[in-house]
Amino acid sequence: MTLAETHILLRELLREVVGDPTVDPQPDDFEANIPGFDSGSKIQLILAIEERIGVRLRSREVDSLRRFGDWLVLLQSRTAGA
Repeated sequence: MTLAETHILLRELLREVVGDPTVDPQPDDFEANIPGFDSGSKIQLILAIEERIGVRLRSREVDSLRRFGDWLVLLQSRTAGA
């Protein structure tokens, strides 16, 4: 998956999780600044990623995520070549 494809997929999953089809997170956006995104929706997003993409996210990986771009980099590294 390319970085652009990863961005589109992650944005769509995030929109589903927060229930807002207009949310448009940018790589530099902190999680706390994404409307509707909180600790509960973070867990939902992790589960959605694991189900849709088929990757298992490790606790230490998730703990290091602060910005939307961190999510992109992590998923891109885990799905490269997919």
